[in-house]
Amino acid sequence: MDIEQQWENAANVLVALVTTYGLRVLGAIIILCAGWMTSRLLYGAVVRLCQKSPRIDRTVALFIGNGVRYTVLVFTFVAVLTTFGIATTSFVAVLGALGIAIGLALQGTLSNLAAGIMLVVFRPFHIGDRVETGGVGGTAREINLFFTEIDGDDNTRVIIPNGKLWGEIVKVPTRNDTARLEFRVPRPANEDVNTSIWRLQKLIERDARVLSLSAIGIDSLDADKYTLAAQVWTQRTSMDQVKYDLNRSIKEEFDRKPPATVERRAG
Repeated sequence: MDIEQQWENAANVLVALVTTYGLRVLGAIIILCAGWMTSRLLYGAVVRLCQKSPRIDRTVALFIGNGVRYTVLVFTFVAVLTTFGIATTSFVAVLGALGIAIGLALQGTLSNLAAGIMLVVFRPFHIGDRVETGGVGGTAREINLFFTEIDGDDNTRVIIPNGKLWGEIVKVPTRNDTARLEFRVPRPANEDVNTSIWRLQKLIERDARVLSLSAIGIDSLDADKYTLAAQVWTQRTSMDQVKYDLNRSIKEEFDRKPPATVERRAG
């Protein structure tokens, strides 16, 4: 009877544990799933709502959406703890005590968070801008709380910590509509300088995509050659093609035999 009684008591305890904590585990799973789905739905809703206003930049919309999502996840975690009977006030107190240690251990992460906030507030660049920093360049696709995603020139997704974008020099070429191109053309030392400059200038001015020729002249001198340089302004959207086309035209032009003198041209 004693053994049977012990087994019966153990079975009762097991049933009580399964009944009590099994329901709590099931409730915690339901809360986690509901919180996760709610965070995703709210993220999409906030982003879509912000995008309806022309005054709200996409960068700000994504940042606010991420903030709402993580806030919902934090409340979900607290609700799960409450389900298991853990006093959230005590938990918050413990977190506060650990906050200093965690902050010291995560200085880099927290600095990225602060940099992300600064990027959204001051917006030195926007989604869709070209960003160049630390030898990496590409198109900005998304600014998150801790990092920024850009698509590199080879269509590779590059993840850059926000601290790198806020604490270092960043080039944003696409913020201006025009761009400057510089061409250097080596010529033999016995070739007439005025003739060479005139030929290069006329070739550049014939291209309708060239907005202006800001400077042209001799860039360097050597014993057996001199190098012409020309600075050209054009629209940024067509700068690459202008560079390729002018390089080809310059090559073809100077492969031909030059006129004897400038006076012969005038005559």
